[in-house]
Amino acid sequence: MDMLAVGVVRRPHGVRGFLRVHSFSGEVEHLLRLREVRLRRDGKELSFAVEASRAADGGVLVKLRGLNSPEDARKLSGWEIWVPRDQAAPLREGEHYVADLCRCALVFQGSRVGEIRSVVEAGSGSLLEAVDPGGRTFLIPFVAEHVGEVNLAEGTVELKTPWLLP
Repeated sequence: MDMLAVGVVRRPHGVRGFLRVHSFSGEVEHLLRLREVRLRRDGKELSFAVEASRAADGGVLVKLRGLNSPEDARKLSGWEIWVPRDQAAPLREGEHYVADLCRCALVFQGSRVGEIRSVVEAGSGSLLEAVDPGGRTFLIPFVAEHVGEVNLAEGTVELKTPWLLP
């Protein structure tokens, strides 16, 4: 099953074991519909049924079965929340899941110049972290000025400005 990370547990909330969750997409509606989640951290995975959830202060409060105190909840701070792709935030026109971008080759004028490894959230926007064939890492601002067509079917992202290459 194709799984995506949709958020991260921040800290406990209240005395009943609720977790404050940060949504990676900034949207929360999809998190409010979850009935089961997988939490992952450092190569470990835990599964939980969701007992309750509600929007709160730009995030979500989630109550997982078996967590009944702030002490129980605190143990899960920093764990990522993973769900099946069809339960992640829906994409709008021109949006892509980070996991899909990380599978793409970076191309300039039809030639492969690197591979996208991750997407870094920066204050002014997202940066594509790429590695060139020699193993050097570089960052590309993920804006129309520098990045052209994203073709997930072919697994490519077009680089428009070669001066960004190492």
